[in-house]
Amino acid sequence: MHFKRHKNVSKHAHLNTSLGQNLFCSTVYGAITALYLLTNTALAGKEDSESQVLTTQISSDVKEKIPSVSDNSTKQDNAILHSNIASWYQVPKSNTVTFATDYGDVVIALHPALAPKHVARFKKLIDAGFYNEQAFYRVVEGFVAQAGSNDTHDISQFDSALLSTIDAEFTQPLNSNVHVVETNDMFAPSTGFLDGFPVGIDSTRAEMWGLHCPGVVAFARNSEKDTASTEFYIVLGQAPRHLDRNMSVVGRVVKGMELLQKLPRGNRQSGGVLDNITQKSKIKQAFVHSDKAKPYFVQMPLHEEYKKRTNTGKNLDNPFFHDNTYGPRPIDLCYYQTKTDTKAW
Repeated sequence: MHFKRHKNVSKHAHLNTSLGQNLFCSTVYGAITALYLLTNTALAGKEDSESQVLTTQISSDVKEKIPSVSDNSTKQDNAILHSNIASWYQVPKSNTVTFATDYGDVVIALHPALAPKHVARFKKLIDAGFYNEQAFYRVVEGFVAQAGSNDTHDISQFDSALLSTIDAEFTQPLNSNVHVVETNDMFAPSTGFLDGFPVGIDSTRAEMWGLHCPGVVAFARNSEKDTASTEFYIVLGQAPRHLDRNMSVVGRVVKGMELLQKLPRGNRQSGGVLDNITQKSKIKQAFVHSDKAKPYFVQMPLHEEYKKRTNTGKNLDNPFFHDNTYGPRPIDLCYYQTKTDTKAW
């Protein structure tokens, strides 16, 4: 599910690794595969499927700076983060990153409130050029696309703090910007959105966490919880909600999901790791957006279009439907995601 294969490990040894050393034991992996096959078959006709997962390792107790409102470099970002009550959330440009691929640009919006240490690390790795000429080396159809170096990077080229492990950020304190959409979810007490980013919600525990919806981006890790460091994954399908509250989610794709769907797939018998990496799998360049870059917006659940869309899903309020015996129906938040655009409408 999320593993890492080291360069000195044979290509068929990675089923027992995590991006190199710890996928999952064969029993767990078989169960996950079965879950994936069941879900993927049931949802084969759905549009905009996007998702994948990863794992990573390297150890150190170096601590990273978490952005705070008192930090001058992040005051403007935090002001935007915590003052949005409109129909659209404008992603701060400093929290917008692009991964250039052979198929085009994939743009990702990050949200520090979901996993502040992981978001900070992700941007530092990008700024350091860590992902340039690396690859999406593990791609499982309908599940995830995992990227990074797969332990093939030259550690002498990067600050050791950038390669150290990060304490897990599976959940976060419930943010006042969270908007509840569904209270009858299969995997959480409630689901909704934090500034348009899908989250699980437990009001009793005052917690929130990023959901593994199509397009969501998270850090990979080994079986041990505090082992994420450099590898990340993007969800390609509807399968991996079982990962909720067990991975550190950092953001969501706002442009280019259709490009990720074109990535070469790995062999499922070998955990989805590609046998051969070509330019089709490579990340040409990754960069954080500058102040001059065009803005990206994420639709909020209070937007009239979103409310109309979810109302139809709940009440089948459309002439096409003729049987609503079990209505109103619960909403699968990952299917009814908020939209993204380069302009608010």
